[in-house]
Amino acid sequence: MTKEYLSSLYHSAVDACRPQNCLPQAFNRFSPGQRVCILGAGKAAADMAAQAYEYFKDNAYGAVVTRYGYHTSLPTGNIEVMLAAHPVPDENSQAAAQKLLDIARQVPEGEQVIFLISGGGSALACLPAEGLTLEEKLKLHRFLLRSGASIDEMNTVRKHVSAFKGGRLAAACKGDLTTLAISDVTGDDAQIIASGPTVPDTSTADQALQILQQYGWPMNDAISRYLQTSEPLPKVDGIYEIVANAQLSIDSAEQMAKADGWNTRIICLEETGEAQEVARKHAKLALQYKQKGESVLLFSGGELTVTLGDSQGQGGPNQEYLMSLCKALDGAAGISALAADTDGVDGSKDVAGGYIDETSLTRALDENLNIDALLQDHDSYPFFAALNDHIDVGPTRTNVNDFRVIMIK
Repeated sequence: MTKEYLSSLYHSAVDACRPQNCLPQAFNRFSPGQRVCILGAGKAAADMAAQAYEYFKDNAYGAVVTRYGYHTSLPTGNIEVMLAAHPVPDENSQAAAQKLLDIARQVPEGEQVIFLISGGGSALACLPAEGLTLEEKLKLHRFLLRSGASIDEMNTVRKHVSAFKGGRLAAACKGDLTTLAISDVTGDDAQIIASGPTVPDTSTADQALQILQQYGWPMNDAISRYLQTSEPLPKVDGIYEIVANAQLSIDSAEQMAKADGWNTRIICLEETGEAQEVARKHAKLALQYKQKGESVLLFSGGELTVTLGDSQGQGGPNQEYLMSLCKALDGAAGISALAADTDGVDGSKDVAGGYIDETSLTRALDENLNIDALLQDHDSYPFFAALNDHIDVGPTRTNVNDFRVIMIK
């Protein structure tokens, strides 16, 4: 039953950050009878739009873009829900960004505009800066995803080659601006969430160039040449509120665990770094608690990375973390763990993450799995597929990044 219990903690964490649970109170500052333009982008955008319609009814109009498969069954009224690709944009991403900008430019002065922003917006609303092509931006996206760059670094680059990000959506509006955001970045930096389309930004094109140079991007291509002469990002203002983040999600799971009689510890809400390295650190900590004879649940959030290089491995940071944790624990009795992305997708496959316990290593050997080779190839998906220990929940329509819990008993 351990897997089921840890899964229930994960579901508690996700539910706390669903739009229907975190958005309604944020709308209370507005009169439901006022006309309002709703513009949004991200994996939570469709359900966020549904909550806006629930509150404003037909007084709300506009459009949002979300990932294929992340549409909502709830009514959205005059708010159009568009679909596009993630994590690599497609033509619909470009069309969606252009439509959002077109609507923004038509908002009359003084009308209320509410931006509904969530993780994934960078890819879902992707409009190349003037002089760049979509294919050039797609090449950049693919490069950054495989480079090992953090989400902060990726979005710093992306916003400086965009006609939509880095405050440009807000700059197109003459209305009164409010942003309600579900944060998928460590530290909840508004400039990074969906590449900050509605907020002022302090980053520079020179910083974007330095990031590209650090990860080996050629300095003589169209992207680099554009950055060398690009204009500074626009100055914008408005109200900005985070309505859900990793802390809200993990607090919900921790409260559930405490109510069930568990001692709990938070390792870190903003964990970053290579998945394998973080796993080894967490394994050491878990073994220390075991040695002390203490039953405890260790929670952590944040966003881990996997530097793929030339690897063609399948999986994602949460699965790689767990596979590395499994190796480091070496079958230690009484320790189990779950790691999953709160958006329901971990890396290259549409599973949220996985689960391990003290039997995982033995069962892997029985399946003739070479855990060392799989780790070297960043090929975590086959490991959990063989053990039937994936966490597969489908689209959650929210996104506050990684949820991890280690049980020691």
